[in-house]
Amino acid sequence: MKTVMKTMLAAAFLMSTGSAIAGHGETGDGQSHNKGRHHGPSGMQATPMVKRLVRALHQLDLSDEQKEDIHAVMQQLKSDVRSVMEETKAGHMQLKHLIKAPEYDETAVAELAAKEGELAAERLVMTSRAMAEVLGYLTDEQRTELENMASERKHHRNEKHQRRSAEG
Repeated sequence: MKTVMKTMLAAAFLMSTGSAIAGHGETGDGQSHNKGRHHGPSGMQATPMVKRLVRALHQLDLSDEQKEDIHAVMQQLKSDVRSVMEETKAGHMQLKHLIKAPEYDETAVAELAAKEGELAAERLVMTSRAMAEVLGYLTDEQRTELENMASERKHHRNEKHQRRSAEG
């Protein structure tokens, strides 16, 4: 029973993880098939962590040089993540075939799940490295302002949660 549950969770994880990070790009006709999704800098679908940082950076008074440097970091992140996302997408296609196969191959699904875990870790390392580099371009005052924004956001989220809890 545990093995079946793990396999089902792995399958769900594989089906959702990759597209949640960088989307699937464009179709052959140049049209994005991610309609309705919000893409972060450089056209990729960013992780929530990157989205929050980019949104907050727009509120800071950045110099033109900082903007250029940060843009370069985000372009490099997009480039770095692209190959990982292609592997992730290939794994999703492989999983679909395995699920539809006449006989279920749990070992193959488990191998795909392990590979997805490795790819997810790789994406996390790439993203956190880029975020650290971006933060390195900020002044102490800008970092403090970012921390204040994060604290305000957390406080607002907690208040919202408390209101919902009181209502329900």
